[in-house]
Amino acid sequence: MCQIKLIKVSAEYAEKILEYRAEFPTERMRVTYDPSRIPGMDYLEKYETVFEWLQFCEDMVDKITWYMAIRENDGKIVGFIVFRHKLEYDDDDIEFASNFGYSVRPSERGKGYAKEQLRLGLQKAKEMGLDKVRIVCRDINIGSNKTILANSGVYVDMIHGEVSGMNINRYDIPLS
Repeated sequence: MCQIKLIKVSAEYAEKILEYRAEFPTERMRVTYDPSRIPGMDYLEKYETVFEWLQFCEDMVDKITWYMAIRENDGKIVGFIVFRHKLEYDDDDIEFASNFGYSVRPSERGKGYAKEQLRLGLQKAKEMGLDKVRIVCRDINIGSNKTILANSGVYVDMIHGEVSGMNINRYDIPLS
């Protein structure tokens, strides 16, 4: 795996953001209640243009921060991660709330980027003074479950979404 760094989303990367989004087929496995949402790019599906979404991201900077995982050797976006500073900023039911949501570009999966991206995100949470975070993922998402466990995730429980029909694993990660 090549080195990556987290960079806040910006207009400088607008074209690369759209290229990243285009790599997710509509028939992909649904990971959120809204099938048009790509984890880590929360709310992009609600805006006509990437520039409108970027303005929304800027407006929410005190509550939610979006980062791109940029591969250092070629500047390619390999992943996205959203950091919700408090669980209350997740738009899901609080039982399903997560401090982080993330995705890795389909063509870049299986290379360790998710694990590193989450590790870097956890550093951001610690810098903001959090002492633990909550992360959720579908029970059948083997890669995400492994990513969370590899970053010191402590399994809390599995809950079932009555509306979505999904089983969700909940983890806490201490940041001490």
